[in-house]
Amino acid sequence: MSIKTFRTLITVFFLCVFTVFAIYRVRLYLASDSKAPVITADTDTIEASVSVTDEELLAGMRAEDNMDGDVTGSLVVASKSKFIKKGTLNVNYAAFDKNNNVGVYTRELTYVDYESPKFKITQPLRILTGDTRANLLEHITATDCLNGNITSQIMYTLGDRTMTGDRASIQTMNLQVTNSAGDTATLELELDYDDFNTYYTPAPQLSDYVIYTKIGEVPNYRGLLIGIWTGGVTRAFSGSDYDASDVQINSTHVNVREPGTYPVYYRLIKTAKDGTREMLGIAKLLVIVEE
Repeated sequence: MSIKTFRTLITVFFLCVFTVFAIYRVRLYLASDSKAPVITADTDTIEASVSVTDEELLAGMRAEDNMDGDVTGSLVVASKSKFIKKGTLNVNYAAFDKNNNVGVYTRELTYVDYESPKFKITQPLRILTGDTRANLLEHITATDCLNGNITSQIMYTLGDRTMTGDRASIQTMNLQVTNSAGDTATLELELDYDDFNTYYTPAPQLSDYVIYTKIGEVPNYRGLLIGIWTGGVTRAFSGSDYDASDVQINSTHVNVREPGTYPVYYRLIKTAKDGTREMLGIAKLLVIVEE
């Protein structure tokens, strides 16, 4: 074989190798997938109940990929934002293709039945002066329509304390609780630090010491009466010296036409055989009128 022929063969060989390599690179490039799926929705704003499921939030959505076609089955609810306004948040979606490219989409969700967190108080906030072991949150709970029981999230601060007697005083207490969407509920209360006589004076016992109502709706105040409270102990009316008719209710401070927090006072009155009346203990109910 001549040197010229040999050189020609070498040249052809390298040209073939280059061509094969070039074809391989082109095919690899054409087969590569760097584009994320494209998500579309029939609407960018939706309304639903607070009980809506992630599966229901996927209704009306579709995902298409340039290589894999329809990948709607990969759609998931990736996250939810905190409220952008009360009851309204952003829902973030994601869809995936076979090469793990991720497409994202956001639309606005409004809860049609959302309500802010609510407090519940099942005992009067009365403490015997000098009791350093009292747990101020023992009978206070909080619930939320999104998160359920959020009692563990309750925080409080104590405010001014005003003396009402030699050993009796009233101190303000501010409650605060926040749900996962960032909505914060607050409530200002009064702690009664009683002297011995006041603490053991019989007073009406209520099932709740804070209730919520809507504008125009008048609560059944008498329906909250469940018995007599004395020194931290509750007795049913049937096991006491009193009955529900001995309790006088003053709800004149409540204006159900305007949102706000209003007090209702329950006073226990003992009537003697000769008709004389003795004023005993008082229970205070907070009525929160919501829009």
